[in-house]
Order: sequence, then structure tokens, then C-alpha cells
Amino acid sequence: MKKVLGLVCFFIGLCVAFGACSNTETYADKLKNERKNIARFINEHNIVVLSQYPANGVFEENQFFRDPVTGVYINVIDSGNGNRASVAKRSLVTVRFSGAMTVPANELDTNTNNVSGLQPMTFNYGISGTYSSTNQYLPDYFFLSQGIIAPLRFVGENARVSLIVPFAQGSTYQLAAFQPMYYEMLHYTTIINN
Repeated sequence: MKKVLGLVCFFIGLCVAFGACSNTETYADKLKNERKNIARFINEHNIVVLSQYPANGVFEENQFFRDPVTGVYINVIDSGNGNRASVAKRSLVTVRFSGAMTVPANELDTNTNNVSGLQPMTFNYGISGTYSSTNQYLPDYFFLSQGIIAPLRFVGENARVSLIVPFAQGSTYQLAAFQPMYYEMLHYTTIINN
């Protein structure tokens, strides 16, 4: 009986040992790769990363503010008008984009899924359930995310921004594929405060 029990324990120990030596990429590895890929993208595009949002709200073309809360990189092209989205009012926000693409995974990666503008997407600011979609037949599945909400703290209606959105703040697609996304231009076309 002791031999059988010892043999069972031995096999369980082997399974645990070999299971721990898996070659699959961990979440920490994916985050490390993402940081490396974003850093390469920033370097290749001569982007200057700001640690503080400019006091006057004016950005140079190649300056991106890295939001310390979300990790989203924001470049404000036009801050829009004074009509701001409000969490308390659960503002209905309509957004369009042009030139969205996944950040290349390495120097040889040319499959970046560059997409030009699609139909507008809407969400309610302050209701996180409206920031994503599980319907993979809609553009929202690929492009609507927590990350595109981040600039609304700084800009208003008709604002135009460029973004680099890490996958942790990304769309349903980004979360599933572990892919950061670059938006050449995101336009907050309307903000309706209820």
C-alpha cells in the first residue's frame, strides 16, 4: 500500500513539475512584450513622451502624454469646444476614427490591420458597460475601449486626438489578442449631456 501511495505521489509530483515548465507565454511576458513593442513604435515614429499634461493643453505633433492612471498615450490635435462629457450626466458620446492599427509585434510584422474610418461608435461616459462589445461583427468589438475614454478628461466635443492604447485598456479584441492599438485620429463628434 505504501508503494502504491508513494508511486501515486511521485506521478503527481512529476505532473506538477512538468506542468510548471510550460513553454506558453505568461501574462507578465505579454505585458513585457507590449512595453517593448510600444517603445519600439515610439522610437520609430520619433514620439516624445510627456510625463505631465501640458498646462496650456497644446501638443506638438510628435508629443504624447502618457496618462499614469490608464497607461494610454494621448496627443491632442484639437481640444474641441467647451462642451465636455460628464460622468454624472452619463453623457452620450459619439466617436469616429481614421487610421487605426495594431502596434506591430516586431520589426518584421507588417500585418497591422490598418483600418480607415468606419461608422460612428457611441457610448455613455461613466457607464463602463458601454465601452466595449462582444459582437465581433461590429467595429465596436475591435475599437471601442476604456482607452478611447481617457482623453475625455482633457478635451470636449469636436476634439481630435491620436492615441496609443495598451491592450489592458483596449477593446474586446485587444484584450483577447494582447495587441496594443494606435489611433492616428480619433474624433469626438458629439457629446450630449442628459
